[in-house]
Amino acid sequence: MKKIVKTIFTATLTVVSLVASAQTKNSLLWEISGKGLEKPSYVFGTIHIICQDDYLMTETIENTLQNADAYYAEINLGDPEGMMTMQKAMFSNVSLSKRLNANQYQEMKRLLKDVLDIDIAQFENLSNTAIISMITVKSFPCTDFKMYEMELLQTALKQQKKLGGLETIEQQIEIMSNSLNEDNIIQMLKELANDGFSSTKEMVEFYKAQNIEGLYELMKKNSYMTDSVYNEILTKRNHNWMQEMPQLMKNQSVFFAVGAGHLSGSNGVLELLKKEGYTIKPIQIQ
Repeated sequence: MKKIVKTIFTATLTVVSLVASAQTKNSLLWEISGKGLEKPSYVFGTIHIICQDDYLMTETIENTLQNADAYYAEINLGDPEGMMTMQKAMFSNVSLSKRLNANQYQEMKRLLKDVLDIDIAQFENLSNTAIISMITVKSFPCTDFKMYEMELLQTALKQQKKLGGLETIEQQIEIMSNSLNEDNIIQMLKELANDGFSSTKEMVEFYKAQNIEGLYELMKKNSYMTDSVYNEILTKRNHNWMQEMPQLMKNQSVFFAVGAGHLSGSNGVLELLKKEGYTIKPIQIQ
């Protein structure tokens, strides 16, 4: 049950966290040094959920994590108390049929059946975050999934590394809940109906090629990623993380794992780290 909860909850971030401005370098793993750091730290861009056959893990990534002192993801998925919070966030106190007007309900019902062969009744008591997560999972052509953050977590646990998160689970839930609504769900279903899941396939191929620019161009086409959603889910969080990362890196080597979309752009993690005076260097993982 815990694995299922984590899978459908973090799947939402796959949809929203790969939007990024173009980078000149194709890389998912970056070294952070300079500005008086005793040891270099690293930031790795993830895709939060991916089919097992497409999962990309190399010796370079594994060795980089092994050489770090701590592992920090967006949230601390190793926190046992957080599981209860995540599970509660999957459900809504207001049923879906009451959150939607009659026309919206019928449209979503039709789209869910036509696109995913899902009965809308299954979503009646779920939150919007959980619904989008489940739709995201269904958009992948497989049933066997890998989650980078969880795989890295298991390795970090075996190596007895310090664990943490750049934000709390409560903070992330609030951001998702305030940013994604019923209209986003309907628009997402419409786009899935129009492209026949081709955008999911392209996203995975760009990710495997470490092509951040390609991901940016692809994900910008998603009409549900409005300027407001982009600002809340990416820009604000990136700036918030800049309040945490310098102190975490000061006396230890940290392996950060965040959605790949957080790396890029003028307000992306890489550019913000440069503005803070750090030296950022791409690492080839293959």
